[in-house]
Amino acid sequence: MAFGGPPVLVRILGAVELVGSGGVTVPLPGTRQSALLAALSARAGEVVSIDRLVTLLWGDDLPDNPEASLHSAVFKLRRALRTVSEREVLLTRDRGYQLALSPGDLDADLFGELVSRAAGQPPEEAAGTLAEALGLWRGQAYAGFADTEVAQLEAIRLEESRRTAVERRAEALLACGRAADVVPMLEPFVAEHPLRESARASLMRALHQTGRTVEALGHYRSHRDHLGEDLGLEPSRVMQSLQVELLQEPPDADATTQMGQATAVVTRRGLCALQVRYLRTRAGDVVAHGSTGTGPPLVVLLGWISNLDVIASGRDPRSSLLERLTDDFALTLYDRVGTGLSPGPVTDFGLAASVAELADVVRAVGPPVSLLAMSGAGPIAVSLAAGQPELVASLVLFGTFADGPGTFTDKQLRDMVVQITRTHWSMGSKLLADLYRPGASDEAAWHLSEVFRESARPDVAADYLASLYEHNVVDRLPTVTAPALVLHYRGDRLIPFRGAQQLVAGLRNARLVVLEGRVHLPDANDLDQIQKNIVEHVRGALRTQPGRARLSRSP
Repeated sequence: MAFGGPPVLVRILGAVELVGSGGVTVPLPGTRQSALLAALSARAGEVVSIDRLVTLLWGDDLPDNPEASLHSAVFKLRRALRTVSEREVLLTRDRGYQLALSPGDLDADLFGELVSRAAGQPPEEAAGTLAEALGLWRGQAYAGFADTEVAQLEAIRLEESRRTAVERRAEALLACGRAADVVPMLEPFVAEHPLRESARASLMRALHQTGRTVEALGHYRSHRDHLGEDLGLEPSRVMQSLQVELLQEPPDADATTQMGQATAVVTRRGLCALQVRYLRTRAGDVVAHGSTGTGPPLVVLLGWISNLDVIASGRDPRSSLLERLTDDFALTLYDRVGTGLSPGPVTDFGLAASVAELADVVRAVGPPVSLLAMSGAGPIAVSLAAGQPELVASLVLFGTFADGPGTFTDKQLRDMVVQITRTHWSMGSKLLADLYRPGASDEAAWHLSEVFRESARPDVAADYLASLYEHNVVDRLPTVTAPALVLHYRGDRLIPFRGAQQLVAGLRNARLVVLEGRVHLPDANDLDQIQKNIVEHVRGALRTQPGRARLSRSP
């Protein structure tokens, strides 16, 4: 029920159903009517063209007369809708159809309204409201269509909202002293979603508060193992501080006091202390950049796309290395225009624009700085070091390349990846996730694809990717005077090892560190070695260039 109003007409939080008076399900014979209802519900309020609906319902297996078959399905669905609503819900528009639902007609909208309402309520009331919201779920959203274009994007969005609502309810229950209710709710949830830090942290607190501290600490070890194996990450400082807290605090300590103490610990240092600022570039764009840590300045080029909030949360594959480096350097990270916290629009995806953007960030920090370029950012860092050597003290090039066409030699594959990213972002992000961490579990692939989707819109991600594939700075390598450290995994599937070989062959002063493995970004097992090499290289470069060395500082 929609807050005492009429019952919902369409349920998609589970199997796709029409609901009549008294909550009775109205049968939809066959699969086409359900598929049509799912397609229109996932795009409720939008006019969906006939051509698009035909593609969604039949794909490549088209009937003899696609439009007539679609009209037949529309006629049958409209007839079923008229049995549950006095209003005309399925509308014919110019070359398309629209599902015109009112507030409360769709169970997903009711779910969203309840979740929003809970945000402004005290903990006890919020816990009840979130329980009501989660009670609307009967299974996977758009069941039967969640893995197809019919409703995939909307199903992914709703599933993430459901997971977040579970975590928020656990936090509300803890805040009102109901730890005993949290444990049975979160134990199966964490088992199913072992990489979700918020849920794991709440379960650890609940176990501790109910006298099961040994089990709580066991969950920390399990979390650490899952992160390392599936994502190559270490636990965030928040989780590390929670572990220390549970070892030090008695189980009956006040939960609110414990949470405040933990926050006080983690906000003093590391990525949790990232201070985000905005600068106006010479091109007129607005770029978000964040600083944290103490030591010589190190500007990090995060690669293809990024989101500073995700980095700071510890969820990004680059987070663990960057977390460690905050102990050694004054780190500055930035989101490229149109990605993460940097607003768009992007008017130029080319290499020259990216180099100018980096130069503006370096000037805001205060040159000279060392550059850590990861993944696709190598050509940008090389170009700045070659063209404006006074800005760059040293280079660290991790998992990157100099010659795009020479590294990504299969043009047909390149074009396919760009197109999938542009038109099927959920599928494209999962494909890329598997290249980042070959053989990753389904949960890890979900995690990584969620990081990508939070970092950029599909069109922006696709256009940056297409540009990246064409970058070629081989002719600039011999002109770079800054000493360079090149690190690369030998079995990297995303950016092959030949990318590192290009860099070392062309740079005048470069050292190669070969890492064994098939992953792309720093793996937890290799962080000691990677951190040691980066620190020694950057500090060594400053020692050999005394005229360019700068005092250690905090941002």
